[in-house]
Amino acid sequence: PDALPIYSFTEYKNVDWEALVAEFRPRAEEAEANADPLAYARVLRDLTLEIPDGHVAVFGGPATEIGRDFIEPTSGGLGFNIVELDDDRVIVEFVLEESPADGARIEAGDEIIAFNGVPIQQYLDDEVFVFAGPFSTEHNLRIQQLRYAVRFPVGEMVDVTFINGATGELSTVALTAAEERATWSRTSVLAGAPEFVGPVEYE
Repeated sequence: PDALPIYSFTEYKNVDWEALVAEFRPRAEEAEANADPLAYARVLRDLTLEIPDGHVAVFGGPATEIGRDFIEPTSGGLGFNIVELDDDRVIVEFVLEESPADGARIEAGDEIIAFNGVPIQQYLDDEVFVFAGPFSTEHNLRIQQLRYAVRFPVGEMVDVTFINGATGELSTVALTAAEERATWSRTSVLAGAPEFVGPVEYE
């Protein structure tokens, strides 16, 4: 009784716990009634994604069912990575040789305008599901949204609208997500600084 309250339950995080109970308790009760451990694990995962704290998470390895929820949607890449500038433009940071993006002549420095006709800022905000959360800060979330935005199931076709950084020409190309992990590994927080970070020079 003398212990300090866990800060997630204080005004520091401003979590609406009653709203979360209303949203997730019915799902948990349904999973329990159906004796469905996978559904229950998904409830826990989705609940933690609503709590803005990087120390709260539910993980599942690739051999688990909940782990496979992550594997398929992110199994394919378009062959490039993106970064966001402080003027809200999103540009290509890296292109993998002999990848779908490379074959379509997308180059580092090109500006991404849209995916599947959805403006890139709207796409990042509304269309990208990030399995790696939750996050304590908005900028950490954004970094991961940029990372996940270029991952799709292998074989899925994606229309990419971009402006060539050298000529200013606007183009739309249809890319088919390929089974490649190089661009994914490159953007890992464990990978260290990439060789080229947008227009930024550093030592």
